[in-house]
Amino acid sequence: MISTTLEEIPLDHIRHSRANPRRNPDANLGGLVASIGTEAAPTMVQPPIVEQISDSEYTLIAGERRILAARQAGWQTIACLVRPHLDPLQAHTLRLAENLHRKDLHPLDEAAALKIAWLLANAEATGLGDEGRAILGQDTLPTQTLASLQSLLESKGFSPTHPAITWEALLARLGLDLDAERRKKLMRVLALDTTVQEQVRALDVTEAALRAIGTLDPANQQRLVNEITEDPALTRKVRRIARVVREGTYTLDEALAEVRGQVPGDMRVVDPPFHDPASETALEPGSTDDLLLDDRPMSAAMELLEIANRLSTALGTLTEVCAGDLAALPQPWGEYARQALDLIRSESGKFNTQEKKGT
Repeated sequence: MISTTLEEIPLDHIRHSRANPRRNPDANLGGLVASIGTEAAPTMVQPPIVEQISDSEYTLIAGERRILAARQAGWQTIACLVRPHLDPLQAHTLRLAENLHRKDLHPLDEAAALKIAWLLANAEATGLGDEGRAILGQDTLPTQTLASLQSLLESKGFSPTHPAITWEALLARLGLDLDAERRKKLMRVLALDTTVQEQVRALDVTEAALRAIGTLDPANQQRLVNEITEDPALTRKVRRIARVVREGTYTLDEALAEVRGQVPGDMRVVDPPFHDPASETALEPGSTDDLLLDDRPMSAAMELLEIANRLSTALGTLTEVCAGDLAALPQPWGEYARQALDLIRSESGKFNTQEKKGT
């Protein structure tokens, strides 16, 4: 059993590790600083965990945000649970358990930490444990650790589809409830190019948007993230941009132009909602130019296209299940589907979808 002691340690003696799964530990520390009490009367329920390297040197294993909050609050020392120098695999497992059970971990950090644990488990199971520990002990960034572990395993014929240790076995060991679909979605964020991963951390981008960016080639990933950095409003349209580029409907330039209100093809810029009232009164209501002064048609048309794609998928599933006979569906689902189709027919009948011909 590993001995653990509670000791008061000078903060200057605690070294942070780049192997920590959490890459943005100093984000939003205000609330934590207010909650930890004072150095004389601390109110931390769970002390940080450190491993002792020498008499006056410690490496942080878990509790990085608590250490940073204490520093920010002006503390000189902090009570820590001290463990003797740990095997790199034990240290990573502790960091993993500390961070993955928290909800505010960045998706890139969560995915990288989990995949490192999975690769390490497979290295252990295939006789490469010492080499895997050596890689983990180098204290490199998670992206570098991942690349090194993957190269190590691939050199010995490792196949991700036939691993020695399955994902299910690893997650059970860690006590994590993560179903296969959720895990696969999470792992897809690692398709982001490593340079893009570092840049995108500073942006307010959802996990779904990260997955969408990752479907593009590295050059387009970098370009799109640069555009988002310059124009944060694009974060709401990332999935649309990535999809039309991936499908070959538009180039990235054309997709960016479209979501900014330009007409693909001639790339005429749609004026913003604020415009000269005098010029508006000179236009006929309902004219093409009048519509171009309003960005609502573009937004509505794009939303309609997204809905149409989802509708096509849903109808395909229903056709496969009931061969087009809604009465064959169990209730109330058959009735819900019928009502939905009636509503679609009713609403779509209000529009003339035929292209107008010139005379």
